[in-house]
Amino acid sequence: MKLGVHDLLIRETGKTNQDVFNDTKKMVVELDNLGYDRYWFAEHHGFENLLSVAPEILATYFLSNTENIVIGTGGTMIMHYSPLKVAETFKTMAELAPGRVDLGIGRAPGSGPLEIRALNQGYPNKSSQLYDEIKIILDYLEDKEPNDPVFSRVKAIPMNNEKLVMPWMLGSTGQAVPVAAEWGMPYSHAKFFAVETPDYIFKDYKKNFKASSFADKPYISMSYKMLIADDKDELEYLGKAFDYFHLQQARGRSKGLVSPEDVKDYEFDLNEKALLQKSYDSRFILKGTKKEIADILYDEISKFDLDEILAFTPIYGVENRINTYKALKEIFE
Repeated sequence: MKLGVHDLLIRETGKTNQDVFNDTKKMVVELDNLGYDRYWFAEHHGFENLLSVAPEILATYFLSNTENIVIGTGGTMIMHYSPLKVAETFKTMAELAPGRVDLGIGRAPGSGPLEIRALNQGYPNKSSQLYDEIKIILDYLEDKEPNDPVFSRVKAIPMNNEKLVMPWMLGSTGQAVPVAAEWGMPYSHAKFFAVETPDYIFKDYKKNFKASSFADKPYISMSYKMLIADDKDELEYLGKAFDYFHLQQARGRSKGLVSPEDVKDYEFDLNEKALLQKSYDSRFILKGTKKEIADILYDEISKFDLDEILAFTPIYGVENRINTYKALKEIFE
């Protein structure tokens, strides 16, 4: 089973911007050494404690600091940018690190309405589902001429990449799955977004997949919010702050990663307990010992016919996050 990471660069209580970036560097290098397959940076705007606002820059920097791991964006929110700019950015990255560049294509804003306007004043003129823009990007990555008259006479440079950028269709509802199958794109599902998605959608994707220059067979990854610890006291101690973060995120708030000490006396109310129980029952978030998480993941792999697991670990303490990644790796060794 291939393994990867979904990172939002969440600030911990009391840490500076530089602390966050230094911790991220420690994790990326460690996971490259551990043999992880992939590391993705998300794109969010307008949240002071989420520092992954420029994922393509982060990916480029960390490609130069690693040897083997594939690095990319999970995702690039294309509503904010010209398809030509997206294509040229990632084609340039592909020249710097051939065969190690992912472009996760997201259709959500990753921001609020004010940020949308500030990032791209022309957004209201774009197609509502952004599939037209995605097709233009895919054509550019293959050095094809897009059908759109605005882009058809413009080339995306550099051309003739030795290894193509790998474009992924991202989603959390399953709505984009048929398009991913039609265009021959690997599909990555953010299950931690907490949207119920029937398993037949993934079966249809594999059944209807059409091979492309990017992928000769269907490929599904799924992202889970995850905490693994075999020590029960540690699991309980870290887990309360882990649960607290999930509740804040579900409410559209971002206080960053609070210290377990700051919430050790916090009492979840009945609504919070119900939301947490629903999230665990639906496997949007996973918390447990290595054996418990292994049982869940092997069942998920069978249910959805998964090819890869991505871990999103909003856990306080960089060493604690690394320990969860190590435990996840050990599950599949």
